[in-house]
Amino acid sequence: MKLLFENWRSYLKELENTSDVSMPKKFYISIYFDEDYRPDLMKDLGDLKIIKEPGASSSDIVGFADNPSNFMQMHGNIRDATIVMNGKDFAEINDSIVRIEYDNPDFLSQDGLKAFYRLTEKNQTNFVHAELIIRNIFSAADVAESMRKVTRDDVDNQAMVTMQNFLNEYNVITPLGKALYDNLERINSLQDLVEVLFPALQKQLKEADSWRRSELSKYISKGFLRLLLYTGMITSASTFMEENEWVVDTNTMNIPPSSVLYIGGPAVKTKKMFHKMKHSELTPAEKRDLNYETKKMDKIMAAIKKHDLESKFKKVIITDMGTFNAARNKWEKRKREMQYATE
Repeated sequence: MKLLFENWRSYLKELENTSDVSMPKKFYISIYFDEDYRPDLMKDLGDLKIIKEPGASSSDIVGFADNPSNFMQMHGNIRDATIVMNGKDFAEINDSIVRIEYDNPDFLSQDGLKAFYRLTEKNQTNFVHAELIIRNIFSAADVAESMRKVTRDDVDNQAMVTMQNFLNEYNVITPLGKALYDNLERINSLQDLVEVLFPALQKQLKEADSWRRSELSKYISKGFLRLLLYTGMITSASTFMEENEWVVDTNTMNIPPSSVLYIGGPAVKTKKMFHKMKHSELTPAEKRDLNYETKKMDKIMAAIKKHDLESKFKKVIITDMGTFNAARNKWEKRKREMQYATE
């Protein structure tokens, strides 16, 4: 893994030095904010850091976005809180900030598909995740077009279905996943990935029954596999393109003190009631009626005080999720209307 990390760092540094991408005005990252569930993250937050621990189900590099839609989608819903950071201040205290290139398979392949693992929330240290990566790519790939380009001829439906079934079989996915997992340090480009996976694919074709060997052998080649991987990775990655995600070259992201921390608070009917709850001005009757919401607010306030967050951030804002959810619904409706109008 040390070699993987050094390759990734070198690639990011090269991109940083040659990229003409301007620095966004703001970055957004949504996080858990729960003292009981993630005390480690809360402690890091008090130190103005986000530390991504390698785990069973996620990448170990920190990703963040330059698109405010991340705020609208995640805040108070998928994650408890959102940090809004000044782009210039962020760049001054973090190394090698690079935007994910969703349409560049060489970027996505670099360092054992590290960026692709990040996008799909998989971990390079998990063998099962390597199988899932292969399945993800093959499922998204344009199989028919890849077959047509190899033979420069029309592909009949039977051959296409046979190929799709072959590529999705357990005894094909598993050995290719093992090849990926065992050779991560060899992969720094799309062609490297082809060279790593092709022997396993070729072996499975040889072990297939004679009819399928006859049906598929004229298609399966390194060129065909490259087309599959190219279309599969780009198609899969494009589903995340709207997020405009960026990464840093380490599992630790530093948060500039000029940042604003938004915490998803309880949902109540009126702003007046929310204000009274925040400042502990509810009547006994109101406290009984809003027992759950009051406990949530008390828990948030206790965490802010424990980690001294108000002195660490430029602002700490507890959002009324009743008002925020109404705004989110309007935003999602408008987004759908614009999408339909474009179509």
